Amino acid sequence: MNAYVFDIFISHSIVLEGTEEDGIFTTTCDLVEIGPLNIPKLNNLRKIKEMIRDMSLTPIASNWWTDFSTWKDFYGILRTGSQLTMHYIVRKINIQLELLENSMSYVDVVDDNGNIVIQHDETFPTLAQGFLITAKRKRLRTLKDIAAYNVAKNITSESDVKSLEIPRSLQVLVTKFLDTYSGDYRTA
Repeated sequence: MNAYVFDIFISHSIVLEGTEEDGIFTTTCDLVEIGPLNIPKLNNLRKIKEMIRDMSLTPIASNWWTDFSTWKDFYGILRTGSQLTMHYIVRKINIQLELLENSMSYVDVVDDNGNIVIQHDETFPTLAQGFLITAKRKRLRTLKDIAAYNVAKNITSESDVKSLEIPRSLQVLVTKFLDTYSGDYRTA
């Protein structure tokens, strides 16, 4: 069974400020270099995670990402008019990404292991943020891995794992399936 665990990296955060002088409205943009870690709008993140996880329920080949050798081949084959499973999956995800609120998102790359990188940009009246959301494919081979993955899908942080009344050896299993933010940051 294939499952996906998510890494969310913030790529940029820009503060937008508008001012009006003499009837002329101007907007300034300032790149935020230091500040609190921002995360994508939770509803958008939840929908992205659902669409990637639902992909495993689609009746497709289990190794759909191996239809071609490089990402450049993806576009070359597409130009010939051929449709591979990979094209179907990427198009399906991109169509669903267009429906997200206050955002512009697209599949950036699918690597040779089936990991999916999504560029996700959100714009609000005073803030513009960009994220790289990496859906890392994990192969679930044992029943305890499947159970740990299903528990991790329903909790958000390592402190939630510690509050569960389960043995420490199982807490380690659940923790490896939690989402990470900016590479190594986990929400507390």
